[in-house]
Amino acid sequence: MATDNLTALPPASDPLNSPPPPTNKTWWRRLRDWSSQQWAAIRPGLEARRGAVWGTLAAAAVSVIIGGLYIQTGFGYLFDFAFCILFAAVLIPLVALLVVLLLAILRKLPRYATGVIVGSCMVVMMLWGPPQLGVFMAILMGLAAGMLGATIATFFWGNFGQAALSKKIIVALLFLLALAGNIYFVWLFAHAGSMDKLISWKPPADSMPAKLSAPDPSAMGPFQVLELFYGVGNDIRRPEYGSSVAIKTRTVDSSDFFKDFAGWKRWSRKKYWGFDVDKLPLNARVWYPDGPGPFPLALIVHGNHNMANFSDPGYTYLGELLASRGIIFASIDENFLNSGLFHDPPKQQAVRGWMLLEHLKLWKKWNQTDGNPFHGKVDMSRIALMGHSRGGEAAATAAAFNRMKYAPEDANIKFDYGFSIKAVVAIAPADGQYKPAGQPRWIEDVSYLTLQGAHDMDVSSFDGSRQWDHVRYTQPGPWFKAEIYAYRANHGQFNTSWGRDDAGRPLGWLLNLRPLMSGDEQRRISKTYISAFLEATLKDHREYVPLFRDWRVARAWLPDTLYFNRYQDASYVALASFDEDADLTTTTAPGGHIEGEHFSIWNEGKIPWRDGDRGYNGVFLGWNRAKDAPPATYTITLPAGAAANWHLGQGSTLELSVAPMDEDVALPGKKKDDEKEKKKEEKPKKKERESPDFTIELVGTDGATASAPVSRFVSIPPPFKEKFTKLGVLDDAGYNQDWETIFQTVRAPLSDFHPADNSRRFDPAKLSVVRLKFDRSPIYKISISAIGFGKQ
Repeated sequence: MATDNLTALPPASDPLNSPPPPTNKTWWRRLRDWSSQQWAAIRPGLEARRGAVWGTLAAAAVSVIIGGLYIQTGFGYLFDFAFCILFAAVLIPLVALLVVLLLAILRKLPRYATGVIVGSCMVVMMLWGPPQLGVFMAILMGLAAGMLGATIATFFWGNFGQAALSKKIIVALLFLLALAGNIYFVWLFAHAGSMDKLISWKPPADSMPAKLSAPDPSAMGPFQVLELFYGVGNDIRRPEYGSSVAIKTRTVDSSDFFKDFAGWKRWSRKKYWGFDVDKLPLNARVWYPDGPGPFPLALIVHGNHNMANFSDPGYTYLGELLASRGIIFASIDENFLNSGLFHDPPKQQAVRGWMLLEHLKLWKKWNQTDGNPFHGKVDMSRIALMGHSRGGEAAATAAAFNRMKYAPEDANIKFDYGFSIKAVVAIAPADGQYKPAGQPRWIEDVSYLTLQGAHDMDVSSFDGSRQWDHVRYTQPGPWFKAEIYAYRANHGQFNTSWGRDDAGRPLGWLLNLRPLMSGDEQRRISKTYISAFLEATLKDHREYVPLFRDWRVARAWLPDTLYFNRYQDASYVALASFDEDADLTTTTAPGGHIEGEHFSIWNEGKIPWRDGDRGYNGVFLGWNRAKDAPPATYTITLPAGAAANWHLGQGSTLELSVAPMDEDVALPGKKKDDEKEKKKEEKPKKKERESPDFTIELVGTDGATASAPVSRFVSIPPPFKEKFTKLGVLDDAGYNQDWETIFQTVRAPLSDFHPADNSRRFDPAKLSVVRLKFDRSPIYKISISAIGFGKQ
């Protein structure tokens, strides 16, 4: 007891062992102590942690609700909500446990609260899909929701009234910041977007050609339209393809295409659809004219979309139109090849095209079968294949397979088709997802049309343009190929089932939808062009061909927007396509020669896209003409005797594919960096680019010359500018740039070139030199992908 008392007393001071008197603290120790005092005053309490937990849990709960509404597994909302709830209920505690274990080692942060917060943020991250976006959104939304929950909890349960003034100020500021952040997210998701970056340029009214005098191809025709469904007759997911189908069909075995498809993915699809890949159904809805026929046949196949949100009804507007105009139209069901159940079927791109040909087998049989509704009504010598998105690639694949004896990757898959396919239509198509034997997909001696929206936020590069360049003609014929690139049109509105946004919810809430034209306007483009194309290619109504050479002749039928269009037919002869070698001075036609003068930029190379390149070359010409300086010129000397060999004459056309580029060009001999520094110093106001214009000069073997400005034949639009998302950082990360290299055909009849002084008549049969003189636009950069000759 006494010992205890003694040991409890403070030890006697020992002068010899006493510590030295305190000295002044260093500045960093004083700063540290002050910071510790301030943090102690404002440190969040237990109530703030709880508030942060409830805030992030609320964000996760909202994500679960959104996921339940839009995940669309196909098993119904009850299953979808149950799955999302179960997913969150498992993920959050699991992550919380992992964080608890991690923090037990680190012992720095409140373990359970941090675990729940991180788990909730992971649920938010999963909702937004791609990791680069999901992590970004999880951090921002987690911070906004967590901070709001923490500050509200501090107000109500944290003895806020007795807190230090500094803490009150900081909590109030954080509350306002968090509230603003949450309001911003609601506004960001709810508002349609902005009209930023849209160009205001319009083609000059006085340059417009006469309107086409043919009947409006988008107007309903004289036939009454009938509709029926055909299919296997036992579809458990699609009542329209159940027992009530008008024509029962067979199934097809695609097992050889899906040799690597196994495991839970294959099992889940079989469970959902009720059939495996060895029994794919041949289902379609058909619109057809009420008449004796025979009528041309057109098949269309949809692209990739959520398999539970059926895509084939989305082309009813085309079916009713074309049937009324005397064309049988079938919309093919391939929803079972689409994304869903958290995966895509592997290698389904080739199967999409193969199945179109299997459908054509049915039509051939029906046309020859007594008692069938289509007996004798189908003109099997006039067939068109059409597709949208992956379906657009499938239509081209089917046209290629149609002439093959075996599947390119497996000769055990035998082909025996050989149908009379006259035309292929690709709407906003994919390209390159399937390459036959790893090669570009070449299709021959068919007419090809591709349509693309400049504001396509799914297939954001004009993939169909690459397929356009892989269509070739091996002999004279009526074939032509055309492409239409429409400003303010997107991907989904060509199909009425797909909707206005191209990403699906919730990603679609981040897309900039305000610039888009209405769905009805966009579908007027597809109705006009597809109907006119099939009239020209399947029914020989050639009066519609001018629409594909120059969109302006159809301006009375089209929405008021801007277009690029490219055209080429079987009469085309290539002078220069820039793929023959690396020599800038040679032409594709042997014996030709090229010279250039006064350019800031002159090179050949791969033509760029937003992401990658087209896979083939063009020439790039850039000029910046100083005052009183000579204009840049690009001179092509034809091979000897070319005019005679190609039968050039008054009915011939000079044709160029020209793309304007949104790039600055320095003065000749100057570096672009020097020009940029100079512009920074001058601080000029950035102007919208104008239409590029230049002079085409022709020289004959007799020395006669004739010239004309490009603007006499067509107004080349400036580069179309797009803002795809509501956030610039997402545009930069997902789309790389706000414009793309798109080509416009300049089609100049040789008969329209006249000598300036009328002293000597120019004879196209004596043409020896084509010179492009860049004297009308002072500064520009363009790409040219082809120079050649055709027939009017």
